[in-house]
Amino acid sequence: MPQTLVPRIRSEFPSVDGTPTHVLKCGDFPPDQDKKILYLIIPGNPGVVGYYDKFMRELYRAHGGRIPVWGVAHAGHVILPDHVRSKNSDASKGPYGLHDQITHKISFIKNHVPRDANLILIGHSIGCYMMLEILKRCPEVNVLKGVQLFPTIEHLKETPNCSRMMWMMPLLSFFQWLAVFLAFLVSFLPDVIKRWLLKLVFVGYKLDQGAVEASLNLFDPNVINTCLFLGYQEFTQVREPDLRCIRQHLEKLIFYYGATDGWAPVSFYQRMKNTFPQGDIHLCERGLQHAFVLEGSAEMAGIVAGWIEQATAAEGGRAIDT
Repeated sequence: MPQTLVPRIRSEFPSVDGTPTHVLKCGDFPPDQDKKILYLIIPGNPGVVGYYDKFMRELYRAHGGRIPVWGVAHAGHVILPDHVRSKNSDASKGPYGLHDQITHKISFIKNHVPRDANLILIGHSIGCYMMLEILKRCPEVNVLKGVQLFPTIEHLKETPNCSRMMWMMPLLSFFQWLAVFLAFLVSFLPDVIKRWLLKLVFVGYKLDQGAVEASLNLFDPNVINTCLFLGYQEFTQVREPDLRCIRQHLEKLIFYYGATDGWAPVSFYQRMKNTFPQGDIHLCERGLQHAFVLEGSAEMAGIVAGWIEQATAAEGGRAIDT
């Protein structure tokens, strides 16, 4: 495929309800396409959209450059550039909880996404929970498909990862402020030292450069504080799955569970499959991890693009002309 079909990703910082928000955009709507179709990625936690850089480019490439791909960061999860911070010195409202992040995404869609766009929403991890809330609260938004990647949409306290952390829940406040304090100290180090520290943390991983740059945000104390605050609310608020919403939008939804996912174990896949046997619900057979953005972006993009092509063909037409 010609390299021109994968343009440089644009980085923008629109104001969403007064909060400067990092948005990545890959590609534009083809001028000869009657129906505007747009991928919109809702990240997990940390909600640093830079982690999805390679995934976005590969997804765009997989469709031959016919579908633009956008990704919107969570509020407060990204270090703002100096020129953005200087114009929004009074804009900080954090830390942002789970409800705040949901209303933030709804506001972004209503005010910054073209109204005539047909959305393919991609949620990752807690982004899947946010996607279901968008479907429930915004029936006026035209969503063609909702792709749920490694969904954390139910019973987080029952997951293996959360169970291993339960012993420290009474000390969570202490550990949160310790993490924030350490991030404050590390934030004064030059980026070259921070990148060296990341190599130690991710030893054994073959990280894409975009993932490395995205991880630099986690050395900021405000970002860490907001990520941990959101994580705590996930543990306490993500309980029963919204089966009514899933049932209502089942034909639009595609679920992809991991075979070794500590945040959404196989038992959750089996329960969802038993509840909705007619649903498009998959269990990974390729060894992809919950944090697929670290090493499995290209493979995951190919899988998603295949689903969308197959789905549109099954609906009796080529809504996506590639």
